[in-house]
Amino acid sequence: EISRRMQEGPLVVHARLPNLDLPPATGTLAFINNAVNVATGTIDLKATFENADERLVPGQFVDVVLTVSVLTDALVVPAQAVQTGQNGTYAFVVRPDQTVEMRPLSVRTLDDGRMIAETGLAAGETVVTEGQMRLTPGAKVSVKVASSR
Repeated sequence: EISRRMQEGPLVVHARLPNLDLPPATGTLAFINNAVNVATGTIDLKATFENADERLVPGQFVDVVLTVSVLTDALVVPAQAVQTGQNGTYAFVVRPDQTVEMRPLSVRTLDDGRMIAETGLAAGETVVTEGQMRLTPGAKVSVKVASSR
């Protein structure tokens, strides 16, 4: 995926110094190693930074984020709402009468416990994130608002 996206244009890389409240340094991905490190299952990527303020120095540890793509108008759902069954992935959606409906989904992983629902859900719908094992289609539920992180 990274190689394919790199052919479409430069990929943005942000490097943040740990434990410092500074904006990240911004650079571009310059190199993808084609050899996999068998001990870790990883590949090496190298980025180029202008570094005009000389904030980055050789051998320094930084937290790095590589932006591979930017999605607009994506419907993001908590990963714990997405279940896997014999017929694929699904979620329980709460209807206005406080009963649930089992809805087939097409999803892809995002990050940090979130997924993108490509099909099967509409913005504003409420999904069940706890207790799905006790539910069947049409079951009555009591909605509790999740606390924010």
